[in-house]
Amino acid sequence: MITDTAARTQIYGWALRLLRNHHDALDATQEVILRVLRQPARDVRNPAAWLRRVTVNHCLDVIRARRPEACPAPEPVETAGPLQHAARIELQAAVITGLATLSEQQRAVLVAKVYDQETFAAIADDMELAIPTVKTHYVRALRAMRRSLHPHAELDP
Repeated sequence: MITDTAARTQIYGWALRLLRNHHDALDATQEVILRVLRQPARDVRNPAAWLRRVTVNHCLDVIRARRPEACPAPEPVETAGPLQHAARIELQAAVITGLATLSEQQRAVLVAKVYDQETFAAIADDMELAIPTVKTHYVRALRAMRRSLHPHAELDP
């Protein structure tokens, strides 16, 4: 499963979307592969969903270990001044903090839907949940993220 290039590419893609840094994503990919290989053989019904869960959890652990000022800054916009740049860094830190407050299932559904652009049916199949349950996790995750980002609403350009 892990020796498959497609699986390694998926792990890297998930890590890159969460960590927003090529080198951090490469490190996370290696760490996830090592974690999976070190674990005893498991009977996993859906290996792709399990692998996504391991990757998301590892990336969130990495994000939590960072201090907010150590988060990678978004690509600077040529017309953005120092105030806009600082506002974007603050917003990015708020998004990371908001993601950390979500439950594991809410994070996994939100990442799969927003970053991977998966359908609710595909997410439900991956996570072995009913489609309405996946939709509920998605709506609750969106509400929680809106609440955590509400003070930063005026910062979004």
